Amino acid sequence: MRSHLTRTVFRRLLRNEGFNFRCPHRPALQSLRCGAVSALQPSTRRYASVFGFSPKPERGIKDPDMDPGFSTLLDLGLMNTLRARSPPAEDLAKAFRQFVAHKAGLKEPINTLQASYVLRTFQHLRDTNSAEPEFGLKTFDLKRARDAMKILPAKPSSEHVDFAREVFEELSRRVGQENPGALLVEARDFVKVLTATGNTLEARDYLVQYLAEGKELNDHGSKQIKTMWLYVMDGFSAEGKEAELAETFNMASASGLQYDAAVQDIMTSFYASRNNVTKAKEWFTKRIAAKANEEIAYPRASTLLSILHFALRNNELEWLNPIFRSIVQSNPDKANWDVILLWAAEGLEKGPEEVERMMDVMAKHNDESYKQPDMDTFNKLVESAISRKNHYLAERYVALAERRGIRPNAKTYIMQMDYRIDAQDLSGAQGAYDALRAEDLSERQDIPVANKYIRALCSTSSPNYDKIMSVVTDLEERNARLEADTLSSLVILHLKRGDMTEVVNALQRNVFHHDLEDRDRTRDAIFDYCLDRSNSTAQVWDAYTVLRSVYPETGRDLRTRLMTEFFDRRRSDMACHAFGHMRQHDLPEIRPNIDTYVACFLGIGKCADDESLDMVHNMMKMDSTVEPSTKLYNSLMAAFTAVGDADRALDFWIDVTNSREGPSYASLEMVFRACEKNDFGEKPAKEIWGTMKRMEIEITPEVFNAYVGALAGQGLVEEVKKLIEGMEEDVDFGPDVNTLGIFYNVVPGQTKKDAVETWAQITYPEVWAELEKIGKVPDADDDYEVFNIVRELKA
Repeated sequence: MRSHLTRTVFRRLLRNEGFNFRCPHRPALQSLRCGAVSALQPSTRRYASVFGFSPKPERGIKDPDMDPGFSTLLDLGLMNTLRARSPPAEDLAKAFRQFVAHKAGLKEPINTLQASYVLRTFQHLRDTNSAEPEFGLKTFDLKRARDAMKILPAKPSSEHVDFAREVFEELSRRVGQENPGALLVEARDFVKVLTATGNTLEARDYLVQYLAEGKELNDHGSKQIKTMWLYVMDGFSAEGKEAELAETFNMASASGLQYDAAVQDIMTSFYASRNNVTKAKEWFTKRIAAKANEEIAYPRASTLLSILHFALRNNELEWLNPIFRSIVQSNPDKANWDVILLWAAEGLEKGPEEVERMMDVMAKHNDESYKQPDMDTFNKLVESAISRKNHYLAERYVALAERRGIRPNAKTYIMQMDYRIDAQDLSGAQGAYDALRAEDLSERQDIPVANKYIRALCSTSSPNYDKIMSVVTDLEERNARLEADTLSSLVILHLKRGDMTEVVNALQRNVFHHDLEDRDRTRDAIFDYCLDRSNSTAQVWDAYTVLRSVYPETGRDLRTRLMTEFFDRRRSDMACHAFGHMRQHDLPEIRPNIDTYVACFLGIGKCADDESLDMVHNMMKMDSTVEPSTKLYNSLMAAFTAVGDADRALDFWIDVTNSREGPSYASLEMVFRACEKNDFGEKPAKEIWGTMKRMEIEITPEVFNAYVGALAGQGLVEEVKKLIEGMEEDVDFGPDVNTLGIFYNVVPGQTKKDAVETWAQITYPEVWAELEKIGKVPDADDDYEVFNIVRELKA
C-alpha cells in the first residue's frame, strides 16, 4: 500500500500549498490582528509555509456550480414563470449546444430537472426562432442531444421521453430527407429510450409500423432491427408484462428473429426471476441457434448465472447439476467458466480451497484456449459471498487471489469498502479506500461507495472531520458530485460545527446537479435540523438563511412552519423576517395567504410582540390578495388581546359579527378572552352570552371556560361561583381542571384567589386535587403564582 503521507505531500506541492503548522498560542495572537468576520465568511487560519510557497487562499463562498449552459436554460424557465421577456434566441441555442455537448462528452445522465429545462428550451427555439435556418440548432447539435439523452438516470421521467420524442421527430424529418438509410440508427436509439423509460408498448408499435413500410434492409439494417426487437423484449421483461413479452417473441420470430443466446437470456431470466419453474426450464432447454462461426451455441454467462440462482431458490439443483457438468465438458469460454466456479461455490458448497483445486484441474484438462482465472473471476466469488452476507468468506477469496499472484482491482476494493461499511468496520473501509485511490477510476465507478463511506463517517457519534473532508476533497478534485443523502449528512455536520462557509459551498457545488426529488431531500434534511430543539436558535437562523438563499423554490407551507418554529422559540423578530421574506418573493404561490397571516398573528400573540403586530397588520391592510375572513379576524382578536390592546380586539369582534361567515366557536373563545382583559369587559361578555342562550347555541367546554375567564377577570367571584355551580343543569356538563384553573388564575388579587381555592376545595375536591397535580408557576404579568395551564390562542 502506498504511503498516504507521501501522496499528500506531493498533492500539496503540486497545488502550490506548502505545509501549515499550527501555533498553540494562535487565539491570543490572532486577537491582536484580526477583526470581526462575517458569519458566512469566517477567517482562514494562516500559518508559516515551510517551503516558502504562498499560503493557501482563504476559502470563501463559491458561486453555484452548474453544467455549462444550464444557467441560461434556467433563465428561460424563470422568465416564462414571471411572464417576462425570454433570453435572446442565439443565447439559448448556444446554451443548448453547450449543455448537451457537455453531458454527452462526460457520458453523464441528464437528470429530471435538467431534462425539463432542456426540453422547454428546444420547444421554445423550434416554436419562436423560425427566422433562423433549422431554428438555430444544426443536425449535429440534435445528434449530440440524442447521444446525451441515451444516457438515462436510474429513474428516468416523462421529460426524458418527451425530449427524446421531440428530438427524434426533428432528426427524422432532417435525416430522412438527406439520407433515408441513416434513419434506422435514429430509430434504434429512439426505441432504446422508449423501452428504458417504461414506454415499451409505444416502442413496439413504432417498430411494427417501421417494418410495415416495407423498406429493404441490408445486413447492417437487419442487425439494427434485431437490436430493436431485443430492446422491446427486454423492456417488457423489465416492466413485468408476461403476455406482451410472449406476444413480442412470436412477432419477432415471424419477422425472422432467431432464438439465439441473446433471446434465451431475456426469456429465461424473465421466468427464472419469477420462480416459474416450468417456464424457466422450458425456455432454458430450448435449442438455441449458433452463430455463423460456431458449431454449437452455448448460453450466455448471464443466463447461466440467472438459472443457477433460480435453481438454488427453488431446490432444482438435481435438475441443474447435470447441465453444468455437460457445460464443463464443452470447453466453455472464460465468462462461463467463472459462472461454473460460482456453481461450485454456491451449488456444490465448496470452500475457497476446493474452488482453487477446481481451478487447477480445469487448467490441466483444457486446451490452450482456457483462460486462467483473473481478478474478475475472484470478484464474482467475492460478490457471491457478500450476497450471502458472509464477509469472512469474501475476505478469504481476496486472500486466495493474492496468494495466486492476482492483484485486487478497483472493483475488489469497492466491494470491500461496501461490506466493511455495512459491518461498521470503518477503519477497514478506510484501508480499502486508501488502496482504491491507487486504481484507475476513470469510469468513476467508486463514486457510490465513496458517498456511502462519507455518510457512514458522518453518522458516527464523534465524526472524524478531517477524514470526512479528505474524502470530500478527493471527490471535488475529480469533479464528482455528492449524492443527495451524502450532501444532507455533510451539510448537517457543517451546521453543527457552525461552519457556514462549508455549508454554502457544499450546497453550491452539488445541489444544482440534483433533480427536484434530490433537492427536496437535501432541503428537508436542513428543514428537520431547523425543527430540532436541541439546536440553538442562532444555528437554526443560519440554517434558515441557507434554505432561503439556496432553495428559493421552498414552498409557502414549509416556510410557514419555519416561521412558526421561530415563534415557538420566542423569537418574534426572526419569525417576522421569515414572513417578510415570503411577502417579498417573486412567485405569487409562495407569498403569504390568509392561513399564513393567521399563523403569523397567532405567533405574535404567543410572543406578545406589539411592534411586530403593528407591522404585520399594516402589511395585511396593504395586501390586495387577502380577503378578510372569520379566521383572520379571530387571529387578530387573539393577537391584540395578547399584547394588551383588548379594545382593538373587540373591534374585530364587530367585524366578525358583520361578516358573511359570522362567528365560530374560536371567535367566541377569543372575544371572551378580550373581555377578560378589557376594563368593564363583563358587559359585552354578558351580552354575547345572553345572545347565545337566546339563540340556543350549543355551549362547548372551551367556550364556557372562556366565559368564566371573562367574568373572573373583572373580579366577579360570586357570579362565577354561581355560574359554575349551575353549569351541569345549564350546559349538561360539569367543571374540569381548566374551568377551576382559569377561574383561579385570572381573578385579580391574592385574597380573591384564596377565596376561590377555599370554595373549590369544598365544592369540587376531586377536580381541585387534579388541578394541584399540575402545579403552579410564577405569573408572567403579576407577582402571584398561578396554575400551569396553557391557554392556546385560536383562530
